[in-house]
Amino acid sequence: MKPVHLLIAAVLSGSPFLHAEEAPEAPFAAMTPDQARAFEIEVLEKVADLALIPPVINTSPLPKYDYDQLDYGMTIGIAGTPKGRLWAAWVAGGDSPEAFFVVNSSDDDGETWSKPRLVIDAQSKNLPRPRSILVGNLWTDPLGRLWLIFDQSMDMFDGRGGVWATFCENPDADEPVWSAPRRIWHGVTLNKPVILKSGEWMLPVSLDQRGGLDVFKGCFTELDPLRGANVFVSSDKGATWDRRGAATFPNPDWHEHMIVERKDETLWMLARTGKGLMETVSVDGGRTWAEPTPSAIHHPVARFHVRRLSSGKILLIKHGATIETHDGRSQLTAWISEDEGRTWQGGLMLDERKGISYPDGFQADDGTIYISYDRNRSTEGEILMARFTEEDILAKELKGPKSKLKMLISRPLAREVEAAARAEVEAEKSEGFVRLNDGKTFKGWEQSGNWVIQDDAFHRREEGGPLTCTAATVPDDFELRFEWKVSAGCNSGLYYRPGQVEYQVLDNAGSPYGENARQAAASLFFCMAPKKDSTKPVGEWNSARVICQGTVIEHWLNEERVISFDYNDPKWARYVELLAIRGGDLTGRGGNLWLQDHGQEVWFRNLRWRKIPETEKITADPAFEPMPVTGAVLEKEEARVKGMLEAKKKGK
Repeated sequence: MKPVHLLIAAVLSGSPFLHAEEAPEAPFAAMTPDQARAFEIEVLEKVADLALIPPVINTSPLPKYDYDQLDYGMTIGIAGTPKGRLWAAWVAGGDSPEAFFVVNSSDDDGETWSKPRLVIDAQSKNLPRPRSILVGNLWTDPLGRLWLIFDQSMDMFDGRGGVWATFCENPDADEPVWSAPRRIWHGVTLNKPVILKSGEWMLPVSLDQRGGLDVFKGCFTELDPLRGANVFVSSDKGATWDRRGAATFPNPDWHEHMIVERKDETLWMLARTGKGLMETVSVDGGRTWAEPTPSAIHHPVARFHVRRLSSGKILLIKHGATIETHDGRSQLTAWISEDEGRTWQGGLMLDERKGISYPDGFQADDGTIYISYDRNRSTEGEILMARFTEEDILAKELKGPKSKLKMLISRPLAREVEAAARAEVEAEKSEGFVRLNDGKTFKGWEQSGNWVIQDDAFHRREEGGPLTCTAATVPDDFELRFEWKVSAGCNSGLYYRPGQVEYQVLDNAGSPYGENARQAAASLFFCMAPKKDSTKPVGEWNSARVICQGTVIEHWLNEERVISFDYNDPKWARYVELLAIRGGDLTGRGGNLWLQDHGQEVWFRNLRWRKIPETEKITADPAFEPMPVTGAVLEKEEARVKGMLEAKKKGK
């Protein structure tokens, strides 16, 4: 029988070392259970190699990663830059294999925050397993560089994982530039490095003692001797990092260890375990560690924060109203020790509510302390900040002029958007709206195979013709609602009366048609221009409406009524005549709704309509004025019209 690693290579390459007459299952038939398990492990370890591919630093994440697209928030960390900008990072996607990182910033000391400015999302539909970016931190080094440290692993933890880092040398600039991500070692890092008296930088790195989780259980056993709460040291300002040693703990639970160098130059490590906080000490710079003991700091199985302040005192952020008690993930409090962590003073309540966790922080040059944390990750998903001083901690209340609690950094809105959408659907049902597409199939529609369904939307992907609604003809008096999105330079449209009666869908800036307002987005093409350009940028969804009752026609774009006229009004006779020359008849009824294929990619979704009841009266806006068409653009249109008329005359 062939060696297991050769079988793996054969299976993965698609060109196995099998004889043509040999059945595919033949090499495996003689495997013992142990050999079969060894084969599974080797295949899974090859899958885990997908986490060695450097992730992409996305510095243009909008609109895909805007708050209305996010539905989860778990805080990672907060840092301040030399000129006072604040940066915060959190996990979106879930505390799960679907996790990814989001980063935003504040230029007014945390009063307001930007939309997401950076995203690291390693997920891909092409992978056999999810690839997560799950934990890490933000840290400003003594050189003023902002580091973003993160892990990348298949699933939650594939048994090896990997600590990666990218840094930014201009974090206060309008357009910060980030270095290519570099892998430091295996495992994960959740907390910031510390600067030792020697000038070395010490980074806590956890290589989970439990090994791989779920399907990856049993992978990378060669790393077992290195598992534990490791410490890495850099003596060249982060250019290289060397493993110095590790502590191991009973009942391990992610470690999440933090280190303080005491005044006697011993290292004090606190770590998370399945039974609360435990601690250990190293007297040789982190090479070896004493037997861990339970900490006098009582804390739930959750992240904590401990760090040396500029005053020489030690800051502790924990759950619980006293050092000796806690009530789960609630009552986030701040404490100070003046005797190297033996006793604690203060007890400033940062947030008394339940569902709060994962504090991280830093101290600014002026002494202000900034702590970020999260609240109700899966529901509210809030990332919050507390801003306070040492004096506030000792007073157990805010005294400083800048001190403030429960400041919002970010909040995902997707659930709210979904709830609002559901409410809108219910309201529309009560108004008589009927959905024309289910987002999953082409039921009630006909096409030539060039349209596909993508993310619940009709997507014109390639040449082949229109997409036509055959489920029913367009009612005489109706309101149609839909959403549309264009690619760069796109020209398309939605036809709602027989012949050339079209709601124009267009990239106004990128298509040559955009120069003529009567051909712009939301125009009644070649007839009536909208009163203004209300389009969103290419790649973003636009909401639209068409309302027709009797001789009144309205077009809406992004909740603005941009066209409203009565086509029997003599005021608009010249415009109606233009459409007739093109081949459009506004008096036509009983046609099919159809979506145009004009050669570029375009998307439509959420199409629904209702018959307008006779009791409801739609009145044209008497103040409506379309955007004008003048100058060279008008001359070009007139030449086109002349050509059309001549062609018709010759046709007769």
